[in-house]
Amino acid sequence: MEALGDVFVERWLDLRRLPEVMDEVAAQAAAVVDHAVTWVARRDGFEPSPVCLLRPLGEAMDQVAAAFEELGSRYAAQWQDVRDAVVASTAELERSDRLAADDAARVHAVLPGPA
Repeated sequence: MEALGDVFVERWLDLRRLPEVMDEVAAQAAAVVDHAVTWVARRDGFEPSPVCLLRPLGEAMDQVAAAFEELGSRYAAQWQDVRDAVVASTAELERSDRLAADDAARVHAVLPGPA
C-alpha cells in the first residue's frame, strides 16, 4: 500500500522531479514551524492580567518559540544537504548512463548484428 507522500523513483524522469518534491516538503515544514512560532508559542494567552496564575508560562512560550525556530533551522539545513546530494547523485547517474550508452554504441558499431 502506498503511503501518502511517498515518491517512487521508477524512471530517470522521476528522479529528476525529486528535488521539486523535496522543495514542496521543505516549504510544508517551514509552514509548520511558522505556524508553531506564530500561534502555538503565544505569550498573550498567559498574560491577560498582572495577577494571572498562568503568567509565568508566557515566558516559557518564548523558549518554545525559540525551540521551534532552532528545530526548523536544523531541519532546513539538513534537508537542503539531502536535496543537494540527490541533485549531485542524479547528475552522476545520468553521466554514467550516457557513458554506458556511448560504450554500447561503439561496441555495436564494431560488432554489427543483433545486440
